[in-house]
Amino acid sequence: MVLDMDTVVISGKKYNEIDLLKEKEEYIRLEAVDLCFALTYLIQDASAVVRAAVARKKVGHDMLVADESWRVRATVAKYTNESKYLEVLSKDKNDFVRYIVVKKGYCLESLKNDVDEEIAATARYQLQNMSVD
Repeated sequence: MVLDMDTVVISGKKYNEIDLLKEKEEYIRLEAVDLCFALTYLIQDASAVVRAAVARKKVGHDMLVADESWRVRATVAKYTNESKYLEVLSKDKNDFVRYIVVKKGYCLESLKNDVDEEIAATARYQLQNMSVD
């Protein structure tokens, strides 16, 4: 339940943005994300689960595209259509992140020679189907 722009009530307790940053319980911070409260602060949360939840809200992709957690970067890849972020993620060290990019049909030319054969084959297949249309 959102009370006003500065506070939110979660599990019967009133929180402001600063209180949320200090909150030890991850589920409280996840509930805040679900309520779209304090998202700009929670981009930097210690928990990758919370940061991924923020990315699902399509917030903070400019920072989360370079997150230390591949799960967060994969979430950005899934929820963004910004070619500048997908271009960065097409070069990600994690295969699953690059796989999401190729499945969305982005960066096919660069991914057709990917070190992961499944990614490369998917890119080549999509490029072939594009030339048929």
